[in-house]
Amino acid sequence: MQPVPSLFSVCLTKNNVTKLMGTVVNDVTAGLTGTKLRATGPLLITHWGMSGPAILRLSSYAARILHDAEYKAELWINWFGDMNEPEVADMISEMAAENKQKQISNIYPAHLNSRLWEHLLTQSGLKPEMRWAELGSKGRNRLVATLTNDRYRIDGKNKFKEEFVTCGGVALGNISAKTLECKSHEGLYFAGEVLDVDAVTGGFNLQAAWTMGYVAAKSVAEKYGTL
Repeated sequence: MQPVPSLFSVCLTKNNVTKLMGTVVNDVTAGLTGTKLRATGPLLITHWGMSGPAILRLSSYAARILHDAEYKAELWINWFGDMNEPEVADMISEMAAENKQKQISNIYPAHLNSRLWEHLLTQSGLKPEMRWAELGSKGRNRLVATLTNDRYRIDGKNKFKEEFVTCGGVALGNISAKTLECKSHEGLYFAGEVLDVDAVTGGFNLQAAWTMGYVAAKSVAEKYGTL
């Protein structure tokens, strides 16, 4: 299968969110619009777009889809991880009830910082200086929709060609799983990224490379009598 990049950050060209570079949210869910692909984990906002484990994992799941789309797609973010809209709506309603006379920009969920919160308020069409008592059901619904389904246009992958692994390569059906020897060419072994094996971030690709290297070397030594 044709090799394509995997495990990369995404570019969000000319998007104001990049002004929040350095912001980390520890538990988000990220997905691609129009697909069932999604990933969870920390997210990092960079000066070119978004990165962090959630984005890297999503890029692994969607490596071929994004390649075929020339790295242009729509990204959605749930800033509350696996919480759904009704759960977030209840939380926002509680915040509004407890802080009626306070500005909405000054009271925000603990896992978000003030800069990101103000960005999300703007995304929702809300004025940061308004008070919680003025939010109303329509404002709350807009805010909840943004918090759980925030949309960004992907326009390319990370600028520095720092993809971590390759998706694609020699099909696993062509080799013996126990020895990594090619089924059609005796004495030919494959291991590592040359195979169609890639995993999410977290050390799994390194472990796969080390393990396959060991299996292939052991198989060669056993077959040709060097052990």
